Amino acid sequence: MRRAKAALLGTIVAVGAGAAIAVAQQPVPTVAVSAAPAAVAVQAAGSLAAGPTRFDITRQGNTDVGVYVALLNQGVSLPELQAAIVRDGRNGESALGLVWIQASVSLSASEPRHAVTFNLRPGLTYVVLAEADTERGTPQRSFTTFTTSGQANGAAAPAAAATVRMQGLRFRGSSTLPRQGVVRVENRDGVPHFAIAFPLRKGVTARRFGRVLRGNNERAFGRVIAGEPYGLQNVISGGNIVNDQEVRFAKAGRYALVCFFNGHERLGMYRVVTVR
Repeated sequence: MRRAKAALLGTIVAVGAGAAIAVAQQPVPTVAVSAAPAAVAVQAAGSLAAGPTRFDITRQGNTDVGVYVALLNQGVSLPELQAAIVRDGRNGESALGLVWIQASVSLSASEPRHAVTFNLRPGLTYVVLAEADTERGTPQRSFTTFTTSGQANGAAAPAAAATVRMQGLRFRGSSTLPRQGVVRVENRDGVPHFAIAFPLRKGVTARRFGRVLRGNNERAFGRVIAGEPYGLQNVISGGNIVNDQEVRFAKAGRYALVCFFNGHERLGMYRVVTVR
């Protein structure tokens, strides 16, 4: 009888563990987003469940656009954020103090569609901003919102091929990134960061690249890079924010990751990595 009870208990434990694993291994849900400076839309019927969620973002039209998903800081309304952005013009720094950017991507002619996965928190309203990526004039912008429910989606984000960790005004983590695959980008600092990947010319060392960055000479900079940069990570806020970026580098080779936010590059926030 005692053996029978033990066997039954073992079966119950095994079934329970199997059920827990099944819940933890639910596929990550995907939400489609269409983005243009004049209009941004989240294709979701009702509130989204909390947990890891993949946002598949597609550029509409021919204008390069940055897309940001953020939470408003406590006591800040959407009209207040919009007014601050208008006051800032191209700068945008005071508006950054009103939000907690959870995820962001850059869309261009070379990559008009990009997916990012991050963790949605329960019972909140998220703001989505699409902004024209232009070097002149005041950028055109559009906003929308979506809400999350108190329910969890039961998903677990799959393992990433590599991790880039931004911490202590440095890039840390994997020294090799996939040409195509998922790169987990973590901002472990208390300030915003972003990561642009510049392909390097043959023979350019990390030390030389650092000297060029600190020299702030555009002509010298042009002599060390070997093509168009790739936006690995658009701006995300500090405070343990994690984005799983589905990257598509144009080519393999050595790249320098740089954060130009608030002059971070001159403080040593760059790192040479290999893409293969």
